[in-house]
Amino acid sequence: MNRIARFEALAEWLVEGTFARLFAGYLHPLEVATHLARAMEDHQTRAPDGTGLAPTHYWVYLHPQDFGPLIAHRPTLPEELADHVAELAREAGLALTAPPVVFVEPLLEVPPHSVRVEARQQPPEGGETGTTREMTEEEQEVIQAAAEEEPPGQPFLIVNGERHVALTLPVVSVGRALDNDVILEDPRVSRHHAQLRRRYGRYILYDLGSSGGTMINGYPVQECVLQPGDVISFAGIEVIYGEDPPAPSPEPAEGDTSALKAGGPTDPEDEG
Repeated sequence: MNRIARFEALAEWLVEGTFARLFAGYLHPLEVATHLARAMEDHQTRAPDGTGLAPTHYWVYLHPQDFGPLIAHRPTLPEELADHVAELAREAGLALTAPPVVFVEPLLEVPPHSVRVEARQQPPEGGETGTTREMTEEEQEVIQAAAEEEPPGQPFLIVNGERHVALTLPVVSVGRALDNDVILEDPRVSRHHAQLRRRYGRYILYDLGSSGGTMINGYPVQECVLQPGDVISFAGIEVIYGEDPPAPSPEPAEGDTSALKAGGPTDPEDEG
């Protein structure tokens, strides 16, 4: 197997496990896995006895708009990625001189919904330390703007193709019990099946350990950021997530002088 095919196979192997859940709804898991595998392949070294050594330190760079919501949603991401890097090294037949360390940082140069990974071998003691870079003011502003962003339109659910439910609460409970915000009267649905939580301008769907499971567009999920047009299945009950476009700003009626009073252009005759 040539080198390119090897790291592609490693990436595909990685996303077959729990790795994919780390990025569901935020980034494409296979893209992240491919960049990690490629960085490991590109920066492996050899011990004096010829043993292949995987890099010990990894830097995963994301666009600030992706970094802020992802880290807020999964603050343990660096540690979880480090565990997966260790698995990747074992699968690649490479040794590690120390437990891998992963840094996840924002970087404006990375396009939205993309990732950049850098890696290198560092001694376990002494030598260069893996310090993180400080965020620029512009990156901090982008993250803050993402945190304050409201949904672009009015979110809603369509249940069984007929019932329209507007989503206005920050937390929306879904299930068979009568105390849910969205009640699904079906024995396959758990009493408290799932929650929709609004964070960083988007609704995130969480399965609450339901017996029948939750799927989005045919794929089982535990948590996922919802996008307009997503088809959710709560134990077989289909629900469509959508967003009505935001209402356009009303244009001033003919003869309306409110714009002038608000500081608009003045009548030439008023000047002087």
